[in-house]
Amino acid sequence: MATSVRTHEEFDKGHLENSIVVPYLFITPQGREKNPQFLEQVLSACKMEDNIIVGCRSGVRSLEASAELLNAGFKSIKNMEGGYIAWVANGFSVKQPQESV
Repeated sequence: MATSVRTHEEFDKGHLENSIVVPYLFITPQGREKNPQFLEQVLSACKMEDNIIVGCRSGVRSLEASAELLNAGFKSIKNMEGGYIAWVANGFSVKQPQESV
């Protein structure tokens, strides 16, 4: 299961096919704040034994989120090094938003 830990706004601009979004951080007037329901939200979409690929824009947030998931007892977590930027730069397919006509 591909899981994006970017914000919903970032995810809506483009993402991997069949991926889900569970933000690790929220952007607030005070800056970035950790999503207090992150683990619960991942658990509502994934099982502890699922193979989960965690990605973000560049790989920093996903590395932190991956460590948190492993510490919580998830069994098979892989960080997508380089994130969405590297995925696109390597020419892999992405789901882009539909343009309105």
